[in-house]
Amino acid sequence: MLSAPAKTALRSSATASTTLNKSAVRALSTAASQQVTPTKDGQQKRGMATVQDAPPVHRERGLKDQDRIFTNLYGHHGADLKSAMKHGDWHKTKEIVTKGHDWIISEIKASGLRGRGGAGFPSGMKWSFMNPKGWEQGNTPRYLVVNADEGEPGTCKDREIMRKDPHKLLEGCLVAGRAMNVSWGILQDAKKEARLTATV
Repeated sequence: MLSAPAKTALRSSATASTTLNKSAVRALSTAASQQVTPTKDGQQKRGMATVQDAPPVHRERGLKDQDRIFTNLYGHHGADLKSAMKHGDWHKTKEIVTKGHDWIISEIKASGLRGRGGAGFPSGMKWSFMNPKGWEQGNTPRYLVVNADEGEPGTCKDREIMRKDPHKLLEGCLVAGRAMNVSWGILQDAKKEARLTATV
């Protein structure tokens, strides 16, 4: 509900012209900012939504330990297979891979996993494009290319994953490769290129 000065400013500006002039805009904004409404406990509350009206939202920063994907980025544990398995890598991977590409893609779609690019494209949908009808009859090679180039300015995340938590990367390549039925996996790096053969 508008106050009397605000209604007056609106009426005068509507009759004078179809566009508001500067003095009418000033009158509207001043009247609206001065408008207050009493609350149940008798305190005055502002009429327009401002930063002061909303209580601050407190969000807990950081992840809980059980939600972390890369658990060895600081190198507290070994990067070998035995250490990786102790921390959950390769757990039920064989079961996942043997369930087939349709099951893997439907699970990825249901999880809501999205790409890390600007568009945030759904990963399950992107993976499903690799398996159109009749793909089994094709004899062309299919590739999974992992971008570990760190070409973005100021990026230094990929090297730490490859150095200290490499089994997460390999396990992810295997599952993604099985979902897309690839025959080769390529880990692309600016300095060197490593080929990973995915036999599924």
